[in-house]
Amino acid sequence: MQTFWVLLSSLLFATMSLLVKLASTEFSLAEIVFFRALPGSVLLFGYARSRQLPIWPIHWRVHGIRNVVGIASMTLGFYATSKLALATASSLEYTAPIFMMLYVVVLARHRPEISDLLALSGGFVGVLLLLRPSLQQDQLIPFLAGLCSGALAAIAYLQIRRLSRLGEATWRTVFFCTLSAMVLSLLAMPFVPLAHYSLRGVALLTGVGLMGLAAQLAMTRAYSVGAPTLTAMLQYSTIIFATIYGYFVWGDKLTWLSGLGLMLIVGSGAMAALIVREPQL
Repeated sequence: MQTFWVLLSSLLFATMSLLVKLASTEFSLAEIVFFRALPGSVLLFGYARSRQLPIWPIHWRVHGIRNVVGIASMTLGFYATSKLALATASSLEYTAPIFMMLYVVVLARHRPEISDLLALSGGFVGVLLLLRPSLQQDQLIPFLAGLCSGALAAIAYLQIRRLSRLGEATWRTVFFCTLSAMVLSLLAMPFVPLAHYSLRGVALLTGVGLMGLAAQLAMTRAYSVGAPTLTAMLQYSTIIFATIYGYFVWGDKLTWLSGLGLMLIVGSGAMAALIVREPQL
């Protein structure tokens, strides 16, 4: 059952990325982020009220850091998805475990082991191999945005772990992140040209929110029913689904260098997810 839930989550995340890329031709990033966060905020608020759970968190500072870096990571990831091949954008977002390992090495100030060096060097080489075709197509800025998305996601994951150690409920952590994303995207909307909301456009935005929420729920279920290490490795199947979508929808084809870079990122990221140690922040 664990494999089923992980693969379902990966498929849903890849589908969300597909819808984000399609929606980006009609809508601003602020609008896409708002609709991505809307279903989670509404459903989690209803969940809390129905069970009479306290909504306001205690550890505001940690929530603030997690929300700022998490929302920035999501926005940059969506921007990269809108501009790059779907497989490339997904690969860059999944560099998060590699960056997390780098942070752990720096923050914990421990001597890196051979496995740490292999994961870090493999991920770095993979990024360089993916960078070459992106540079040739004048896509440096979205490429760097995708890489920054992975780096910020790693910081967000570390803050989520910290909140868990502090006893914060998972639903409250997710709720305040989605609520913050809604508020910040609303504040940004007056500064961007708003789109005309056609039936197709509304369907795309609704799909982004529902697919993202369903993917989160499926991933949570996967972690609850099986070994976290297997889940961490299998979640890289998102990149495979994204590659398939990119090929059939946009005709994206990987060069052998891009394919090698993608495989290095997948392998290094999976290794990092398995062996990374958590610093005491």
